[in-house]
Amino acid sequence: MAKTMKSLLSVFLAVLMVCSLMVIPSSAANISLNKTSMALTKGYQTTLKVSGTSKSVTWSTGDKSIATVSSSGKVVGKGVGTTYIYAKVSGTTLKCKVNVVAAKITSSSSNITFDEAGKSKTVTLTVKGSHSGLTVGSTNKKVVTASWIKPVEWDGDKIKLKITAKGEGEAKIKVYLKKYPNTCYKYINVTVEGEEDKELTMLPSTQNVAVDAGSTSEFQVYCSNHDNLKYVFSDSSVASVTAGSYSGKYKNFTVKGLKAGTTILRFYDKNNQKKYFDVKITVGGTNYYELTETRPEAKLASTDKVISVQGNSKNYYMLVPADYDPAYTNTIVAEKFNKYSYYTIYDKIPGRLSSGDQYLQFTNKNASYSNPNYGTNKYYNYNVGTTRYVLLPKNHDTVKYNTLVAQYNNSYEYWTVYNVKPTVSNTWLDYVETWTVNDAVTGKTVTRYMLVPYSEYDEDRINSIKGTDQNSNNNYNYYQIYSSYPQVDPEKYTVVMYTKGGAYRYMVVPSTKVDILKRNDAIKNDTGTYEPYVMYSTAPTPNTAAGEYVLKSQYGSEYVYILCTYKQTSEEHKLYWSKLSTAAPKGN
Repeated sequence: MAKTMKSLLSVFLAVLMVCSLMVIPSSAANISLNKTSMALTKGYQTTLKVSGTSKSVTWSTGDKSIATVSSSGKVVGKGVGTTYIYAKVSGTTLKCKVNVVAAKITSSSSNITFDEAGKSKTVTLTVKGSHSGLTVGSTNKKVVTASWIKPVEWDGDKIKLKITAKGEGEAKIKVYLKKYPNTCYKYINVTVEGEEDKELTMLPSTQNVAVDAGSTSEFQVYCSNHDNLKYVFSDSSVASVTAGSYSGKYKNFTVKGLKAGTTILRFYDKNNQKKYFDVKITVGGTNYYELTETRPEAKLASTDKVISVQGNSKNYYMLVPADYDPAYTNTIVAEKFNKYSYYTIYDKIPGRLSSGDQYLQFTNKNASYSNPNYGTNKYYNYNVGTTRYVLLPKNHDTVKYNTLVAQYNNSYEYWTVYNVKPTVSNTWLDYVETWTVNDAVTGKTVTRYMLVPYSEYDEDRINSIKGTDQNSNNNYNYYQIYSSYPQVDPEKYTVVMYTKGGAYRYMVVPSTKVDILKRNDAIKNDTGTYEPYVMYSTAPTPNTAAGEYVLKSQYGSEYVYILCTYKQTSEEHKLYWSKLSTAAPKGN
């Protein structure tokens, strides 16, 4: 027996020693490098970081002649070329592709227009990195030339360039490093306008055109110089026009009807807009932008779309052109049904859903949208530069708003947080910074994105914006129902708790000046139940057989309704009323 016990003890001690020597590897799934690829100018530096572990990191480079890396992850561009930086930690090797360029060239102006030949302008070039072999050339020296301002002197990374107009036309000035013309360069677009035609003569073959929607009609315009002839619609949603071929001084134009109505097609001298003539266009037939209960079968053009919108109790349909402006259609629907929505873009100031709502406005930058009712000057129908509005709740999601505006404009700003990956700007060295946050509404982990300019890389600024976003408590909307407990600042917010179907539900309200009616109504709408002795803005249906009845009373400037379960004296009413004025709903 003693021998058996001794053997068992020996086996136990051996197992214990083996277990003590085992190393449980850390999960590599959460270990990541803050960048997987980047561009770096020779002689400049940036820092790579590993997240998801507290263990030490071993850094190495694939080619020290191209880029080096320190023990803290600082990467320095050494020579032109491409290599990888490696970070080894906990048995996992991460890598970042590094493209080192000789220089990055920017200009104080990328587009220049001269009104006549012989004039010149000075631009300032900034060259970060190598200055050796900086060269300038023109794609057409008959249009424009360029030369360095003499004496040729560098002011740090800056140097001045003189651009001179030679003749009418368009050309490009290219500034580049002679050794790296395909990777280190900058184009400056130049337009040189011709002499004004002061004796422009123009005359249409007709002053009235009638056409059905979906059909076309042609007419001619006589003009002594068609290069100076411009035209614009007073309402481009009614008709469109296409310029055709020449026949001497005559040019053919084709008008297409888009929807029933009238519009003015104005032809004018680009050098003198006071000199013009008008052609009245009358279109009959089907309309765009009309709400119908049945889906339109016919389209005015093959690219047209039929969109579905929600009315008060049913779906409606609207025929729109391919380049329709969603802000315009949103406004039509909202005005028709007196129904506005949060996080929706309108081309007019929206009505509010609550006293705490607000609207933010921004400038439309998307030239691809066509708005048939632009502006006060009916002869200029361009959409760019007009104001758009977004209806938002009091404590709105700023990132959601940023993303909505960027997607509408198809334009993403630097140093702005989005919840979709932005399109990198024309500067190919720019990159997108990413991180994750916990979404307060869904409780899920979501990715954030920010477009960072290469020329203004600032790690402290990036970390500050990321920290503010990750620590923000402003993702919760007042009086909205959540299924998980909101993590909020208790000095600013209060969490109301109640149950629905045996599960807890939560609502965020202000710590002071709570809208009692709005709070009670939101809970009633969620549970579908009126609680007794609680104020509501709508009247419940009492169970008279059970002795219930509804008490209607004045509360401030409006009436409120209370479900009561038995008859009360006037003194009891006063007592209940004094309690209800500050009472919270059941479960609070």
